Amino acid sequence: MKKLLVFLILTIFVLINSKGETYQKFAENFNFVLFFNRDKGEIEILDKKSNKIFKQFPDDWEDDFSKGIMKFSIPSQLVLEMVNDEGTVTIYNTYVMGISRGNYQIKKINDGLRIDYDFPTQNMKISIEFILNSSGITVRIPINSIKEPDNLKLNKIWLLPYFLSANKNDDGYLVVPDGSGAIVRFRESYGIERGFELPIYGYDYGLPFYDMKPKIEGIRLPIFGIKRNDTAILGIIKSGDCSANISVYIAGNATGYFRIYPTFTYRNIHKFLLYERESSTGQAGEVVDVLVNKISPYSLNRDIIVDYYFLVGEKANYSEMAKIYRNYLINNGIIKKRIKDNDYPFNLSLIGGIKTKSTFLGIPAIRFTALTTFDQSVEILKRLKEKGIKKINLIYKGYQKGGYLSKITNGINLEDKLGGEEGFRKLLNYCKENNIEFILNAEVIEIHERGNGFSFERDANRYLNNGLAFLYKWDPVTKKKNRDYDPWVNVLPSKVPYYLKNFIKDAKKYGIKGIGIENMGDYIYSQNKKPNLLSREDVANIWNETLNEIVKNYNIVFTHGNYYVLPFSSLILDFPLDCSNFGIESESIPFYPIVIHGYIPYSGKPGNLRENYKREFLRMVEYGALPFYTLIYEDSSYFRKSIYNEMLSSCYRDWIDKALEEYKKVEVLYKITYDSPIKSHEKIMKGVYRTLYENGIEVIVNYNYKPIIYKGIIIEGESFKFFKG
Repeated sequence: MKKLLVFLILTIFVLINSKGETYQKFAENFNFVLFFNRDKGEIEILDKKSNKIFKQFPDDWEDDFSKGIMKFSIPSQLVLEMVNDEGTVTIYNTYVMGISRGNYQIKKINDGLRIDYDFPTQNMKISIEFILNSSGITVRIPINSIKEPDNLKLNKIWLLPYFLSANKNDDGYLVVPDGSGAIVRFRESYGIERGFELPIYGYDYGLPFYDMKPKIEGIRLPIFGIKRNDTAILGIIKSGDCSANISVYIAGNATGYFRIYPTFTYRNIHKFLLYERESSTGQAGEVVDVLVNKISPYSLNRDIIVDYYFLVGEKANYSEMAKIYRNYLINNGIIKKRIKDNDYPFNLSLIGGIKTKSTFLGIPAIRFTALTTFDQSVEILKRLKEKGIKKINLIYKGYQKGGYLSKITNGINLEDKLGGEEGFRKLLNYCKENNIEFILNAEVIEIHERGNGFSFERDANRYLNNGLAFLYKWDPVTKKKNRDYDPWVNVLPSKVPYYLKNFIKDAKKYGIKGIGIENMGDYIYSQNKKPNLLSREDVANIWNETLNEIVKNYNIVFTHGNYYVLPFSSLILDFPLDCSNFGIESESIPFYPIVIHGYIPYSGKPGNLRENYKREFLRMVEYGALPFYTLIYEDSSYFRKSIYNEMLSSCYRDWIDKALEEYKKVEVLYKITYDSPIKSHEKIMKGVYRTLYENGIEVIVNYNYKPIIYKGIIIEGESFKFFKG
């Protein structure tokens, strides 16, 4: 009977189910059939091989406990957040305003359909397209289809908010691209937790912030997913990603469904401080900010496009999703094989010098302090080579006048106290003679001081009200700006290429082939200094044009590894090896490592800065990251007097033996896995994880204190073992 039903579905253009609902077939290929349910206004996709149907929203949504706006967001393809000049938000959705009132038209397009929504009362229009492909569907919102009403502006668009949803009775999880990746299991209790919404590629520091943002690993990849019973869906944002957030919510929060979906900012709301007033709590000294809203004069200027990939059976898991995304990146030229052999490196970052606070005759003063001179760098490298580390990547920071976290890198202006020109060339020659990859760091994103041709007034980014877009060090206890440290600024995004090119010009004179670009892979920010206003998408395009030229002749190192730097990355440092551990995140997963291992090498945060050394070392092994340390020659106490006080454990004498021990522990394993992609990852039991490489090597990591037995092999507590599968 089931086969007969499928046959009927495939051979007729319109069908009516047992509920009297009408389905119209709009596209079909070898793998799928795309239907539109006219009675419910719902898209459905049939997988012809498995007979599984992927539906736009849950069948039982009308019985859900939710009410009002949230209730009718469930069957909606789009939810629209509209805002007036005062900042008041009104929410519309396509089910109430479109489907239920007949305010829509359906058009057949190549391999799919287009739905044009027209809300006459609001004088607003928007369209959405569904296009069938060999892996699933592509969903597009043509940007030129959006017409805003005169009295309201479109702030945000929720896209298919319940396409990737499940209830507490389902088996599976949401896949969240938070840091390395995270899963939210359906059958766990989360107490009062509700969910979160995070921006892809970090916060936009072109917008004002008046509260301390939570410490997060960040959304590095424009993906999201769900495993629900024996099916799975992976979403990949192809266009509009720089203006997108990932929204993640659990069942019990507003509706009875777990869900994950992208939210796109069409037009930003800028909030500016009008004045401060005393808090109504009556607590002495407590004030609240009174803000005024200004709506962005520019809006998203490109189509929103999301690809949805469907998986069934044994392939319905996060490892397969990550491999699909890896192949997507390879096929689109985003990543390529940067690893040429299995001779894995030890990543070492040395800091030349910094500015520190001191006193002279009782008067506060700020002076440059040399932490690792060029000669001392050679001494440290010799120690490592003598101890048996054959291949080293040296990332050198703080070499310019003023040191690290000071002035802009505008060319190469060497600090005399580190050894000047002569000492610098000695270091370069030693690296060249000993097969050490020398990588010189450039600070062209965040700038702490004027000078080197950089003016705060002329070259720093600004808010829409023309105020300087300052960055602050926040006090984690009071959650207020720490006034002990001066604020700093972002460079105007459009001027970053200018400073980068000046740096490259000088690097060429020294024969340097490796460069590090500080902060570029951490976040991207809009430019709001008039008259040249740029969205984050515009900024990404400008930066990518410059990087496309640089990567032809240089190896580029980034930190954190946001998606837009992947085509240019030869190495990623401070790579996320964990999620943010929000209350609803069940555990972290190596989604990102599965995507790029064997293609682009990466290291987590420096070993000397780990909070739990042993467990974070095991995580490094489980996720296939390279050893990495950030060290100095002098005593670490100097950092107490600087803005970089996170580095209070960095003297090489304290860490060199530990670093060598770590390198030796993974040496044999990494020689056989460094250039191999990861095939799969799974949790074997509580505290025990298995990483399988494409070449058949299995790595078992036991985080428990007690030993376990796997395939007859004893794996001691807090240790790992590997073998050919």
